[in-house]
Amino acid sequence: MDMDMGTINYNDLRVQKTLEVIKNTFEALMLELPYPKITVTALCERARINKKTFYRYYSTLDDLLEETEKRFGSAYIERTRGLHYPDDVERITREFLEFSAEQGPLYDAIVCSTRHEDIFDKVVTEMEKERYAESLPPEGWSAEEWNLYMKGVTFFQWRLYRQWVEDGRAVPLERMIDIACSLLVKGATLK
Repeated sequence: MDMDMGTINYNDLRVQKTLEVIKNTFEALMLELPYPKITVTALCERARINKKTFYRYYSTLDDLLEETEKRFGSAYIERTRGLHYPDDVERITREFLEFSAEQGPLYDAIVCSTRHEDIFDKVVTEMEKERYAESLPPEGWSAEEWNLYMKGVTFFQWRLYRQWVEDGRAVPLERMIDIACSLLVKGATLK
């Protein structure tokens, strides 16, 4: 990502402010445009920096995008460390929905907009890779059965969050989480 890490002092307030401007500008552009339409030139013009400044910190826009994707993934993995499917399905669902609700407009745009589907797939992969690796199927389950379970549970979590955002977050977060956990743990019966 960084072209010459040895010469950059990331503790320097000016460096931190420059990186913040780059990231905030990138986020604003992502909220407006599909990623392939964003250019370094447009980002630099909007951020009021020159290209040389951008390239001091990032080799390409893809590096900035990858950093964004990993930021979501790393934070979620840290938050849910030690939780495993199927034993912790309710807790993982709760943590996932709370985490997602806290992330802000860029996360919601990536999760809910068809304009960012490729990025959404990468974010999902980043957020779920550790959970998939650490969760083991119950005894007697085939790899294919376990894959169906994992895909079904995680698809449900993502889809429910997406629907909640598309509905304008009209249902209070805690109620939405209760509904999600109830569906995953008790099934679709309303008793």
